[in-house]
Amino acid sequence: MKKIIFLILIASFTALSVQAAEIKLGYVDLQKIVTTSDQGKEAMQTLDSIEKAKNGLIREKINEIRKLEEELTKQGAILNPDTKQKKQAEHEKLMMEYQNMRKERDEELKKNESVFIQKIVLDVKKLLTKIAQEEGYTAILNEAVVIYMPEELNLTDRVMRQFNELSKKTKSE
Repeated sequence: MKKIIFLILIASFTALSVQAAEIKLGYVDLQKIVTTSDQGKEAMQTLDSIEKAKNGLIREKINEIRKLEEELTKQGAILNPDTKQKKQAEHEKLMMEYQNMRKERDEELKKNESVFIQKIVLDVKKLLTKIAQEEGYTAILNEAVVIYMPEELNLTDRVMRQFNELSKKTKSE
């Protein structure tokens, strides 16, 4: 009886080790792919150009505010109270416009960045799914959730090359 239980345990452990040997894992640094892939670089350039355009408008508003502040400083003592009050109200209005412009710029950049990142991540996930299915991976993990895995399981550079090639093909079509 003891021999039968012993043989069953050995068979169970053997089955588990065979099953465990069939697991194929890999991981990618998704952040690196998002920021350094061709699509990621293009997205960053687009965001930079949007930011530069918005910053130009904000600088114009700052110049307007400074000009009005200089007027108030130079002429404040000689302006009649009504004119001075109007200039101060205009200054407050310009300051509110300036703050709103900055807030809108930041929100627009954040929204666009989110849209770009989501698109890239979605495209990378499709590629990773294809790779996993074609090559029999049990799981491909994001490096952000991996505490330790051998470097030979890192698929980041390979996936980035394939992703860049896929992006070029998609653009040319």
